[in-house]
Amino acid sequence: MNEIGKNLKRVRLLRNMSLDEAGKLLNMSATAVSKYEKGEILPDSKKLIDFANAYNVKSIYLLKVYNTPMMKFTSFRKKKRLVGKNLELLEDLIQNEVAKYLEVIELNNLDNSVRLKKYSCNSIEDAERIANEFRNYIKISNKQPISDLINILENLGIVIIQIKNLDNRFNDFDGLSEVVNNIPIIVLLDDIKDGARQRFTIAHELGHLLLNIDNGNLDEEKLCNRFASALLMPKDAVINEFGESRSNINFFELDAFKNEFKVSYTATLYRLKDLNIITEHLYKKLSIFLSQKIGKNDPNPIQPEVSYQFKKIVYKLEADEIISLNKACELLGVCVDDYNKENNNY
Repeated sequence: MNEIGKNLKRVRLLRNMSLDEAGKLLNMSATAVSKYEKGEILPDSKKLIDFANAYNVKSIYLLKVYNTPMMKFTSFRKKKRLVGKNLELLEDLIQNEVAKYLEVIELNNLDNSVRLKKYSCNSIEDAERIANEFRNYIKISNKQPISDLINILENLGIVIIQIKNLDNRFNDFDGLSEVVNNIPIIVLLDDIKDGARQRFTIAHELGHLLLNIDNGNLDEEKLCNRFASALLMPKDAVINEFGESRSNINFFELDAFKNEFKVSYTATLYRLKDLNIITEHLYKKLSIFLSQKIGKNDPNPIQPEVSYQFKKIVYKLEADEIISLNKACELLGVCVDDYNKENNNY
């Protein structure tokens, strides 16, 4: 499939149209629409305008070409319900966003190839140990919270990409991590309202990038969960806050720990149980208490972290006249007025 064909298909799927629906708008058969998307027929300028009008986009959008990278999608966490055209669209959007990011890195002459150390992991204890070793690598004490995980990982050269959750069509997507062109990449949705959940997702995906699991009988997801938990809530810090053994815990303690370490109540309780600070019985009792007190959604969630790296590079490229204003707007997906308005606000 050529790039214009891929653009045609992506826009159609973004509009949530079937081939038949697109064909009716374009006064052609669904088969003809499919042939344009597969690159079997190349649209001339008039036909491109027809497609743009039917899909309510600018013609230039259909001509955008990025060097689409090969991706394996092996560490792609999703629920079984995410299938069909929504899955196909999500994978295409991820590849497109990765391609854009790689392009701005190249334009900025950044040597962003990162050699992340792979740690041998063959047990839950290994996952715990590796989290501590990574904390030592980023020079954060095992008694301190990680205040801005996105910023730390981006400064290491790890790319964080947040995908728009179009009409909630990707609710069943949890996260993805992969090394593309020697650059480690973490992908998640951009509409995660709870920063605790967002941070745990990022830490979990980091686990996929760092853990080298030799034993095929081990559950990689459980190991990455343990890594994420230990990274955000190291054993020394948890014991320092709660002690080595407790027969009961006050809600204020949980609330204070949640806000200091930017983790959820649920993750905190699970961590306390894993470290045998509380018993299984107390864990269940406190879980029921929390369910009754706050319900499924925390009424006072941690604020999500924000990634500035991609936008920062694009603004720099435009300021240095390496790319045009229109190119900057294309990369950021904004119009010129919005770009200038945001720029003038600073």
